[in-house]
Amino acid sequence: MSVPHFFTDSIDDDLIRITGEDARHAARALRITPGEEITVSDGAGHVARARAIDVTPSAVTAEVLARETVTEEAPRLIVCPAIPKSGRLEVETQKLTELGVAEIRPWPAARSVPRWDAAKARKHGERLRAIAYGAAKQSRRAFLPEVADPGPLAGLPTTTIVLHEEEDGRLSGALPAAAPSVIALIVGPEGGLTSGELDAFRAQGARVVGLGPQVLRTETATIVAATLVLGRFGRIG
Repeated sequence: MSVPHFFTDSIDDDLIRITGEDARHAARALRITPGEEITVSDGAGHVARARAIDVTPSAVTAEVLARETVTEEAPRLIVCPAIPKSGRLEVETQKLTELGVAEIRPWPAARSVPRWDAAKARKHGERLRAIAYGAAKQSRRAFLPEVADPGPLAGLPTTTIVLHEEEDGRLSGALPAAAPSVIALIVGPEGGLTSGELDAFRAQGARVVGLGPQVLRTETATIVAATLVLGRFGRIG
């Protein structure tokens, strides 16, 4: 059974303190007791194996037993899901985090049903980051994913792939033989991408591909495509 995994700002000291909701969860839900081992990451690839020496709902103190630095594997996968109907973006964020996606950039497509102003986008961004944080703990990630507030896409990398259900070319054929440093994957909303959006992405050098004859729900296509990309380069599977 895997030991519990937590995040904190730094693991440099010999004693690590975990506070806030994580401490409450450790003490009350996980029922961690002094002497039990845990792992703690700073979210940037540095991980400590530690032993709890004091556990209360307000703080967990653990002594470091060993440290390691995890190298982030290539490619760094950025997934850009168009804002879907209520609840689906939360599921996408959770599953993408579990898979090991490096960055999640939700964006408002022309046919996205929800319409959020800046304040509501920030609120949703906070909610998504909390979901990603919990999923990263559960999946024992060394790196916390970056989760952006929903907003327009900009600064796409050289290798950018757009999913479109009417495209004959397949995702597998669009992936390079060797892993690039970064890949972006763009997924449209329930109503699909407009011709204008497709033209704009192509103008930026993106390749437009499909996943096959089946028409998948947007959240299904997002998870499937991310899994295929990570599996192609040995990141999963």
